[in-house]
Amino acid sequence: MIENLVNEKPKAFLVFLFSIIALGILTISTQIATIVCTKWFGLVVGLVLMILAIPLHLLARKWSLFYVFSYLLNFIGSGFSVSAYYLTKELPVDIVTLFIATLMAVAILLFTYLMLQVFSVTKKAALIIATATNIVLLIVSVIYWIGTGNLFFSFGFFCLLVSLFSICVFGITLDHDERPVLRDISYGSFGSFVILSVVVMIILSEGDLLEMADLGGGSSDEKKTDNKRK
Repeated sequence: MIENLVNEKPKAFLVFLFSIIALGILTISTQIATIVCTKWFGLVVGLVLMILAIPLHLLARKWSLFYVFSYLLNFIGSGFSVSAYYLTKELPVDIVTLFIATLMAVAILLFTYLMLQVFSVTKKAALIIATATNIVLLIVSVIYWIGTGNLFFSFGFFCLLVSLFSICVFGITLDHDERPVLRDISYGSFGSFVILSVVVMIILSEGDLLEMADLGGGSSDEKKTDNKRK
């Protein structure tokens, strides 16, 4: 069934379809995780699910259906990772607001798909416009998130990170006709999981994670400088 869908539908439509489904999975899994998990535990569950997705992605080289399973696990894991922010900060979460917050990302994805398939816009121009619009909305959502602490803007920010990766998948897939679209979608799910989890960890560590990375780089540079002096 999946193979028939892949063969019959244009690649742009498949990326759009799986991206919209991904936002739905992210939303539902975030809500479920806030019920069944506590504090940072969502990040642990998310990491486990991502690790389980790796062998499925590799198996998909022979059986392409496994790309779908790895994609599903990664976005379920993404929802669990995102839940760690709301649980640790003890912020209330409701499914209706979460779904409404996805609308910004859905609009971006629909806009991208229409530019690529309906409007007379070149592929490069369409992707540049979509990326720029997505980044502007990310900045706006961060500003309002910091200013209001509203669930709509915080989860909207996470969803816009997913749509930004989806735009990248649009570009990669459409630039390489020989590439299996499901493989690119699976790769995109890994990228989305990593960026969402890293952002959550940075927020929860209140920037300490970035400072540790800087210190690690600084110590390496200092060692090189010392060696040169010797």
